[in-house]
Amino acid sequence: MLEHQKNASVANYRNDAVIRPRRRALVAGINDYQSSANNLPSCINDVNAFVEVLQEDYAFDEIVRLVDSEATLAHVSATLRQLIAGATPDDRLVFFFSGHGSNELRDGVIKECVVLYDGFLFDDAISQMTQALPPGTLTLVMDCCFSGGLDKRSMAPMCKHFGIAQEAKVKAYTRPGQCVDHLPSQAGAHAIRRFGGPALIRSSSPIATALDPAIDFQDIASAPPPDKIGRVQIKGVLLSACRETETATASTASTEGKSAFTFALLRSLKKIGVGATLVELIRATASTIQSIGLTQTPLLKEPELPAGIRFRSFIDLAPKDVAD
Repeated sequence: MLEHQKNASVANYRNDAVIRPRRRALVAGINDYQSSANNLPSCINDVNAFVEVLQEDYAFDEIVRLVDSEATLAHVSATLRQLIAGATPDDRLVFFFSGHGSNELRDGVIKECVVLYDGFLFDDAISQMTQALPPGTLTLVMDCCFSGGLDKRSMAPMCKHFGIAQEAKVKAYTRPGQCVDHLPSQAGAHAIRRFGGPALIRSSSPIATALDPAIDFQDIASAPPPDKIGRVQIKGVLLSACRETETATASTASTEGKSAFTFALLRSLKKIGVGATLVELIRATASTIQSIGLTQTPLLKEPELPAGIRFRSFIDLAPKDVAD
């Protein structure tokens, strides 16, 4: 009898272990790009702060932290696959990255990517990894810019810190040893692919027009169906530091050693609470960024499913009434 009870308890434990919802995250950041032109001051601080929030506010117990030389293309890709493998609808998964972003011409399409320690991780590679995910499980937070060589300033002005104008390093990647203007090399592109979304067929207008700065988080993921090619999208909600035509800012005197977007996001989350909707959070984050004198505009990009995810809470992705 006792042996039977023991075996039943072991079986129940195993079943619980299999079905227990997981909270897993990959948190990566790079300060050291092996190039003074590309090195950044605040990305590891971003990683540490985000890990703390995941642990303390969201009870994440499986977090892989990759910084600097650990954040290679092979290592990040393999960890992402492990993160996503076997996910259930009740799991909550997070991929956070702080570092450089860029856009590169591939097969006539301008594609966006995160710049890892030794190479580019393109958004379509991430999209392919996520296709088997149940809807409403993955959150991506990208504290980088995707303007690449469209803006070669390594420093951008900011103000409003005790009324004194200052400068802060931006996250626009430059190939080491080169001063590359991406615009001429990308002139032959026939489509532009925004990070995590479908490609948009390019008109004869300049890139800056195709990447319309007037588009906001409510319609950034949408375009008329005839203009779409490569329809595979990331199956997750994406929060990014700025529009494609803007640059993300690293730390300033006002951001407590963190990059501007991570600082504003975490401060806003603390202020309005973890039950706030994604729309409320991204608006509060934008307001915080503006209050310290920066012009970058954070974006929220929704997946097709579940519908209306912008009205759910950050990371938990719970409907508003449940979150309350």
